[in-house]
Amino acid sequence: MRHMPGIGKMSVVVAAALSVSLLAIACSSDGDASQEDLDASNAELAAAQSQLSAKEGELTALQGQVDAMAPSIISQVGQAQPASPAETLGDWDTEASVRAGVKLVATYDSSGPAAWDAAAHPDVFITSEGEGYGGYISETYKFAGLQIIDARTKEVVTTAAFDMGWEVTGEPHGMGVSPDGKWIYVPTGDGGAPWSMGPGKGRLLVVDARTLKLAAELSFRKGPHHIKAFTDWEGNDRIIVETQGGDSILLDPNDDHKVAFAVGPNQYFGQAYQVDADPAGKNLYIDLVLGGRGTAPELLGAVAKVSLETGRVTTITGVGMYPNGFAFTSDGKFTYVADSSGDRVYKIDNETNKVVGNTQAGSPGPYMIELNKDETELWIVGKGEMTFNLGGTISLVDTRSFRAVNQFDIGGQTMDHNIVNPANADELWVSSSGTAEVIVWDMAKREVAARIPTAN
Repeated sequence: MRHMPGIGKMSVVVAAALSVSLLAIACSSDGDASQEDLDASNAELAAAQSQLSAKEGELTALQGQVDAMAPSIISQVGQAQPASPAETLGDWDTEASVRAGVKLVATYDSSGPAAWDAAAHPDVFITSEGEGYGGYISETYKFAGLQIIDARTKEVVTTAAFDMGWEVTGEPHGMGVSPDGKWIYVPTGDGGAPWSMGPGKGRLLVVDARTLKLAAELSFRKGPHHIKAFTDWEGNDRIIVETQGGDSILLDPNDDHKVAFAVGPNQYFGQAYQVDADPAGKNLYIDLVLGGRGTAPELLGAVAKVSLETGRVTTITGVGMYPNGFAFTSDGKFTYVADSSGDRVYKIDNETNKVVGNTQAGSPGPYMIELNKDETELWIVGKGEMTFNLGGTISLVDTRSFRAVNQFDIGGQTMDHNIVNPANADELWVSSSGTAEVIVWDMAKREVAARIPTAN
């Protein structure tokens, strides 16, 4: 079973209520009622009972529709984890978790029947749901959740939502799936957005992909923002947790989601944003602003290349003011990075760690970028990052001439994340938060192949 970890935020909660009243017919007990009156009362009672049975049948059918449409609001009893003394490590703690301030807040029983038929849907796209942000805010959906979409038929398979009891639930801005498909990671928190959450308020929900029930809850010093997954050079599965303005953290999904590695501002001397791993799983590439995102146009950006073998940080400069989003050639020779403030794309030689080319992005405020299957095309999401944040275009850079050659308005809004569909390598799936949908773009035909409205 292949999973496409994903993106988007989309919502409408369905609820139904049906009130049925039964007329109670009282017969006097003083013997004054005639047999004719009694027969009439009995007939009325029988008719009312028949009407009630019919209404109960309608209610059952309607409830079935509601159950099929509405998200699963999962409220589970969790086991809170005791805090470890400052001078010792608990069973879950590691030196890296203590250094990065990551804590296991609670564990949950995620056992139970399967919530969906994985055999019937072997290739799925899993994306987040939330109340939205920027250009779209749902009036009804206020949870952190996810939806599973069949990557071939493009039908919504099921959804799940998690009510954590917070007054304000953080909008999930990205999510990931473990390489073996067993775990789904939903970033959220007790607060409105990753960049505004106070210390310890940022949370990562670990969800059992089979039952769609919570398995664990982790807390962070800064709000967790983007989540990705990869397998490192030694064959270890790793989950990347990028925290807003804080540490870049690797979890081990096969060892109780413990922190296996962490690197932060004290090592790369800048504010991190997007984080990704190279194809060999030997290095992390981290977008940096040498100052802060809010003043990016007046500052310099860089890419931190972090060796997972040695922990050494190499700083790659000349990548604009606010680098954001990576694409790697499959042979590991080159890395592309977009600059949101300068509206350009840079090409890095991974052997020399030098920029060997740059070109216009073709869309304002470029965000995530992806190569097509033969790596002759680089597709760029034009979010309008650092400007209006309402972009709905994608642009195309020819990697042979390294020139922007076209732009396409695909009718989105506040588009940011994208991913190539492993079940159809011509399809680029793009999240459009502002229109509450996932837009499927056919890179070969240069057209929208599908629009998938949010389930909720």
